[in-house]
Amino acid sequence: MLVIVMVFLFSLKIESQNPVTFVDKYNNMATELMKDHNIPASVILAISMLESGSGTSKLSRNKHNYFGVKKGKVYRGYESDSASFKDFCEIISRKKYYDYLTKNNIMDYNIWITKIQSGGYSTSKDWPTKVLYYIKRYKLYELDKPEQEGLN
Repeated sequence: MLVIVMVFLFSLKIESQNPVTFVDKYNNMATELMKDHNIPASVILAISMLESGSGTSKLSRNKHNYFGVKKGKVYRGYESDSASFKDFCEIISRKKYYDYLTKNNIMDYNIWITKIQSGGYSTSKDWPTKVLYYIKRYKLYELDKPEQEGLN
């Protein structure tokens, strides 16, 4: 009996670490946020996948923080996953640095990733490559089409 319970718990842990499961869970929310904030859903999802380990990081599990957002020197905590996603989009939308992209409805994920990197979001030189990996590997760019309602 104990073995069965352990196998079941192990299978749940593996499923929660699966990037495909992460995309399935959050793609509709990312698509809605894209419509509200003019930020490509592919960019929202890929950054959250990278920064949270597809939802497996301690920060995302304990504080619902999927983007590594800080308030001062401390990582912010959120009441829900959706609050984290929404806050990230609102932070980006409020910065004048991204006005050109949001006001002109630019949906080219390459332009967004370059702009976010140059805006100081991440100091890692390979950050753009990692974000692009998620976009291409999981075909997140398909979410950026206006008629898309998610990948389900």
